[in-house]
Amino acid sequence: MLSRKIFIPFAIFLFRAAFAFPALIKNDAPGAPGVVPTWAPAFKQAVGTAYEKKTAYSPIWFTLAQGIVTEVFYPHVDHTQVGDLQLLVTDGKKFFSEQKKDVLSSVRYSTPGLTTLVSGQDSTGHYRLEQEIITDPHLPVLRIRTTFQPFQKGLRLFVLFKPSMGNIGNQSIGYATPEELLATQSIRNGPQSFAALLSSAQWTATSAGYVGTSDGWQDLSKNFKLTQIWPQAGPGNIALIGELPSTDAPLSFELALGFGQARSEAIQNARAALQFSFTQARELYDQGWESYLEELRNSEPGKKEFFKKSISSQRSAEIIKIHEDKLRRGAIVASLSKPGIPNSARAQDGNGGYHLIWPRDLYHAAMGLLAAGDFKTPVDTLAFFKETQKPDGSWPQNLWTDGSPFWQGLQMDEVAFPILLTSKLSQRKVIELAKSDLEMIRKAAWFIANQGPFTAQDRWEEIGGYIPSTIAAEIAGLQSAATLLADPLLQKIADDWKSHIEDWTLRQNGVYGKNYYLRVSPSGKPNQQEWIDLANGGGPAHAEEILDGGFLELVRLKIRHPKDASILNTLKIYESPELGIAGGFLGQPGITPAFTYRRYNRDAYGPGHVGGFWPLLAGERGHYAVMDGDLLRAQAELDLLEKSPLETGLIPEQAISPFLSKAKLIQSESGLGIACPLVWAHAEAILLHRSIEEAIVFDAP
Repeated sequence: MLSRKIFIPFAIFLFRAAFAFPALIKNDAPGAPGVVPTWAPAFKQAVGTAYEKKTAYSPIWFTLAQGIVTEVFYPHVDHTQVGDLQLLVTDGKKFFSEQKKDVLSSVRYSTPGLTTLVSGQDSTGHYRLEQEIITDPHLPVLRIRTTFQPFQKGLRLFVLFKPSMGNIGNQSIGYATPEELLATQSIRNGPQSFAALLSSAQWTATSAGYVGTSDGWQDLSKNFKLTQIWPQAGPGNIALIGELPSTDAPLSFELALGFGQARSEAIQNARAALQFSFTQARELYDQGWESYLEELRNSEPGKKEFFKKSISSQRSAEIIKIHEDKLRRGAIVASLSKPGIPNSARAQDGNGGYHLIWPRDLYHAAMGLLAAGDFKTPVDTLAFFKETQKPDGSWPQNLWTDGSPFWQGLQMDEVAFPILLTSKLSQRKVIELAKSDLEMIRKAAWFIANQGPFTAQDRWEEIGGYIPSTIAAEIAGLQSAATLLADPLLQKIADDWKSHIEDWTLRQNGVYGKNYYLRVSPSGKPNQQEWIDLANGGGPAHAEEILDGGFLELVRLKIRHPKDASILNTLKIYESPELGIAGGFLGQPGITPAFTYRRYNRDAYGPGHVGGFWPLLAGERGHYAVMDGDLLRAQAELDLLEKSPLETGLIPEQAISPFLSKAKLIQSESGLGIACPLVWAHAEAILLHRSIEEAIVFDAP
C-alpha cells in the first residue's frame, strides 16, 4: 500500500490574510462583465471525489458533461467554484476546435476504481486525446493527465478555464501570470475560496478575459491564435486561458487545479500535487474506492449476497457516497447538477440547483446505503437530521450543507422520513436510541399530528392537498413514533387517518371509472369537481383526470394490502396505454412485462415541456411487486431500471423516451435540462436488489 507524507507550511495558515488576492484597481480586459452566465449541462457523464473514510484532506468534487470537466465543488459539496475546463486546438491559421463540441469522446470509469477516463478524436481527424481525471487523495486538487496526439504539423494547444467562484456565475475575478491561472470571488458567499490552475508543461502565454467578449475562446475562434493578452479580468463572468508548448509529436502533460482559502494556499496545493507522481496518486485514488466497496461486502457476512454479485449496486453505492459532504458527514446532496431549461441563465444569487439537500432524497440515500451495508453514513445522516430539525419539529424543504434553508416550502413526507430512518436503524440494531433521537421523533411526530394529513407540497414540489404518497409517509411515521415513544395517542391518530384515506383521496366515480386514487385532492373531497394547475406549463386540469404512482406507497409502507381492491383498480388505470404514464414495455415471449413511468399523466417537467420517464419509478413499481409476492415482476422492473444507466453507471433523473439512445441524449440540447445522476434513483436500485434477495421490502416500516 502506498503511503504519502503531506506537509503544508504553517505560514500558509499564519499569513493567510496577508496573501489575499490583489485588489483590482481597474479591469485590464475589455467587455465587462461578460455575457449572462448559464448553467453547465445537468446530464453528467461522470462524477468524482477521493474516498476518505475519516479525513477531509481532499474536500473537492468534480463532474463531467459533454466529455469535459464541468462543475468543480470546494470546500463543500454544494459550493461550485468552476463552470468548465476544456482544451482548445488551432493551427494558427484557419482551424479551430473546441473539446466539448468537436471531439467525439467516450467517458468511462477505471475498473476497479473510479478514475475517470476520457478518450476521443476530433470530428475532422486533426488530433486525438486521452485523459485521466482524479482528485488528489491528500490535497484539494483536481488532477488531469492528458496525452495529446496531433495528426498534422503546427497544431497549437490551449487550456480554457472558466471559474464560477463562490457558487455565483458573474462575480469571479481572474488573474493570468506566466506560472498560474488564478481566480477568486468578489462577493463572499460562504468561505473565501481561491483556485490556481498549473501545468506540468510551462505556459507559453496566458490571458484573462470576459466570456463572450474578450476571453481566449473569442480570440482563438476568430484569429486562431492569442492576439491580445490581458493580465486580469473581473468581477464578472470570466474565463482564463493558457497556451502549452507547441510540438508536432505527442504531448503528455498534467494539469493541477488547486484550491485554498488563500491565494498562496491554492498555488501551494497545486504545486505539491504536481510534485507527486500522478500514477501513484491514481493508484491511491482507486484503492480508496475499492476499500469502500470491501467494507460494504464484508459488513453483513452471508446476509446480502446480492451486493457481492451486483456490479450495478456497488457502483450505485459509490455514486451515492460521492455526493456526501466531507466536512458535514451525513449530508448528501440530491445531485451534482442543475437541471432545468437548456441554456437557462444562471441565477446570480448562488442558486443551489440539485446540489442541495432534500430531506426526502437524503432519507432514500441513507436507506440505500444501509441496504448496501454502509452502517456509518446513515448514522451520520441521522445526526444531520437532528442538527437541522426546526424548533417546530419540521425540516426545511431543502437546505445547504451548513443547515441553512434554501426554498421555504413545507412537505409533510419530509417530516416523516427522519422518523422512519431512526426506526430502521434501531430495528436493525445499528444504534441504540438516545434521548436526542427520541426527542427528534417526538417533535416530528407531533408536528405531523397537528399539521397533517394536508401537505402544502407533494413529493414533486408542485401542488398541495391530500396526497396518497404523503399520507402514507405521515401514517407510517406516526405509527413508528407511537411504538418508539410508547405513545398510544399517536397510534390512535394514525389509526384514525388510516380509516379516512379513501375519504380524502379516492374518486368513487370519475373519468376513468370507479374507485381510483387521485394524485391529489386539494380539499380532501375527491368526489367533488376540483380544478388544479399542473406545473411547468402543464395547464389546468380536473383533479379526477390526474394520476401518479403515489398510491403504491400505501403498500410499500404497509398502510394498505397489495391486493386491496382500490389499489388494484388504480394500478390497472395507472398502467393503461390511454393514460400514457407507463412506457418501456418489455413484451418478449416468456418475459414478465415491466414498465418505467412518467411522474403523472400530462407531466410537463422536462425538455420541451414534456415529462420524461423516471427510472426510479420502475424501482417503486418493483417494490410493490415484492410486497405482492411477485418476484418475477420485481426482477423485470429491476432489469428495466438497470438499462437506464450510462456507461459509467450513472442513473439519470428521467429519459425523454425509454428507447432514446443515451449517446444522442448526451450530445443533444435536450440532455442539458435533465439531471444525471439522481441519488434517489441509485438508492432505489440498491433497495430493490436487496428487497428481491430477501423477498421483503427492505425499507418498509
